[in-house]
Amino acid sequence: MAAALAELMGRGNGMLHGKGGSMHLTDVKHGAMGSYAIVGAHLPIAAGAAWSAQVRKSGQVAVCFFGDGTTNIGAFHEALNLAVVWKLPVVFVCENNLYMEYTPIEAVTAVKHPAADRASAYGLESILVDGNDADVMYDIARQTIGKARGGGGPSLVEALTYRHGGHSRADPAKYRPDAEVKEWMSRDPVKRYRERLLAAGINERALTEIETGAQTKVDVATEEARNGAPAAVDEIERQVWSDGGSSWRN
Repeated sequence: MAAALAELMGRGNGMLHGKGGSMHLTDVKHGAMGSYAIVGAHLPIAAGAAWSAQVRKSGQVAVCFFGDGTTNIGAFHEALNLAVVWKLPVVFVCENNLYMEYTPIEAVTAVKHPAADRASAYGLESILVDGNDADVMYDIARQTIGKARGGGGPSLVEALTYRHGGHSRADPAKYRPDAEVKEWMSRDPVKRYRERLLAAGINERALTEIETGAQTKVDVATEEARNGAPAAVDEIERQVWSDGGSSWRN
C-alpha cells in the first residue's frame, strides 16, 4: 500500500520510483501487470498475459478492469475476439459508471449495456451485475475465475456502478443530475455492506474495530509514502529499455 501511495506522490520509494505516477502503476511481483494512459491498451495486454499463463500451464488467470468508454475502443473488440478464439484464461470486467469522462455512455453507444449487450457477438454469456454489491461481485469473481482456471475460457462482466465525484480533481461534475447523484450515493457499496452485516447480526463494535484497523493501515502507509524522498532526476533513463538503460540507442 505504501509503495502504491508513494508512486502517486512521485516519491522515490514508490513501486516505480516515482516515474509511473497514477497512470502507470505496475508491480509484476504481485501480479499487477500495469495500468496504461492509452484507453483500452491494457485489454490486449491482459489477453497476452493470459496466453502466457495458458502456454506455461501455470493455472493463473488474468483479470482486466476498464470503464464503459473503453467498450467503444477497437482494442476492446480485438482483445475479446482473440480471447475467445484462443480460449484464454482471462476475465474482462467493465466498470460501467454511466459516464465516459464527461459524456453519458448512452449518448454515444448503440446498445444500452455497452459490454453485456455485445458479449453475444463473441459467443460469450451476457453478464450484467450490481457492481455496488460486494457479495454479488465476490460470487461472480469466483464463477468467472473458476471457469477460466478450469479451461472454460474468457468471460465479460459488466458491473453497474457510479463515481462519487468528478472524473478528476478538476472536474466538479455539474453535468450529472442531482437526483441521479443522490440516488446512487444511497447505494454506496461500503455503506450497504455495513448495513447488511449489522442486519445479519454482526456486532457493531466488531465492525468499528475492522474500520479503525483499516484506517490505521492507510494512515501508516500514507506517512511512509510522504516520508520518501522525491523521485531522483538521475533515475529518469533507468528501466526505459529492456537492457535497463538508454545508452544503446546512442
